[in-house]
Amino acid sequence: MSPKNNLVTFKKAQDQMASALAAYKPSKTIERIEIKIHPVDMLSWLSFQKDEVKIYGANQSDSMSIAGIGQAVCVRASRLGSYKKVFKQLKSFLSLKYPYLQWYGGFCFDDRHLDEDWKEFGAYRFVLPRFELAAQSGKMIFCCNLMGRENIADVLKQLGRIAIASEKFGKGNSIVRRSDKPDLKLWEKDVERILMDAAVKKVVLARKTSLNFKQTPDCWAMLRQLKAVVPDSYHFAFQFKKTVFLGASPERLYRRYQRSIESEALAGTMPKSTDPKILLSSDKNRHEHAFVVDAIDASFKEFCTCFSRQKRPGILTLPNGHHLITKFQGQLKDGINDEDILQSLHPTPALGGVPRKHAMVIIRKLEGFSRGWYGAPIGYVGLDWAEFVVGIRSGLACRKKLSVFAGAGIVQGSEAKSEWDEVENKISNFIKIIR
Repeated sequence: MSPKNNLVTFKKAQDQMASALAAYKPSKTIERIEIKIHPVDMLSWLSFQKDEVKIYGANQSDSMSIAGIGQAVCVRASRLGSYKKVFKQLKSFLSLKYPYLQWYGGFCFDDRHLDEDWKEFGAYRFVLPRFELAAQSGKMIFCCNLMGRENIADVLKQLGRIAIASEKFGKGNSIVRRSDKPDLKLWEKDVERILMDAAVKKVVLARKTSLNFKQTPDCWAMLRQLKAVVPDSYHFAFQFKKTVFLGASPERLYRRYQRSIESEALAGTMPKSTDPKILLSSDKNRHEHAFVVDAIDASFKEFCTCFSRQKRPGILTLPNGHHLITKFQGQLKDGINDEDILQSLHPTPALGGVPRKHAMVIIRKLEGFSRGWYGAPIGYVGLDWAEFVVGIRSGLACRKKLSVFAGAGIVQGSEAKSEWDEVENKISNFIKIIR
């Protein structure tokens, strides 16, 4: 469904949407109303809405972004089962009729190691928002997704409750308590255990830093600040009920468009104050990076007819550090689908370890908390395309508490205090935006 329209204000679009909804006839497939509007500030818009489901995503250049509220359809489970089953469900709702229609969501890092904090996220959860703002290169549309025999009276009520965006956000906040899991003493013991295990070559050990506040923070204001402090990253937020997972990830797991695929190895880190040449010449960091390159290389050999990658690592510089990066491009074999790609790539040694299975056992045993969607694939799925980023540089907010996650690759040559400091540097962007 697409009413005839020119570029209109958001308020006018609400009126046009109400008229189109009044004319809605039940369908066995997804129906979608799209109205071109003058751009509005998405994060302000999300901050003002009262819905229990809110979603935001923006690419590295911020040239493409979406904001969604509510859910027309939701696909979720507490155990993964298989990627194939999930993608089959998602793609059954997509059609050429609505080329902009996409699912938004993600998977957990390890569905055998989930806790109550991640209850609303589960092993996976993907949403077709009820109402959605989608922007590309300065142009924006306001959308409504409908499925089957909808209660249009309820949809109209939800439409009427949508607040007009303003630039106002919640007030600043202050930290009243901080705790680290593991703490430094236990971290040092865990690093020593990993280095003494001859059966493993690399383990990415993560830390959960919990920050308690005086007041419940405005996560959408926090995300706006993250965008300012950490540009050139994938910015995201998923709110399910009272819990919000948000972050600014520098790492793409893969992007597929038809039979073309892109991926990247991102591992090996030093503070921004360090000369990038030191990172390029660091044996420890190059060793750590090579594990990721080799793993992606093996996957591309498995599912591509041909592919290429950078011969030598480059440097990705972000506000709080330099990273080694190697980019891959390829053409997929016939019959290779998103489920095959995810099964092969996740988790790369940038978030898991080498060998993968043994590293996962160590992670479950030592970390003492569930990673949930931290370090996991999050993104969107369209008719013949998909993109997933790795949910790093991220935090989980619930009421007056924010848990920030970050990890470091432990390989021979690693020093516990140095790796602890690397994790501290990685979470520094969250600390900056709170103080």
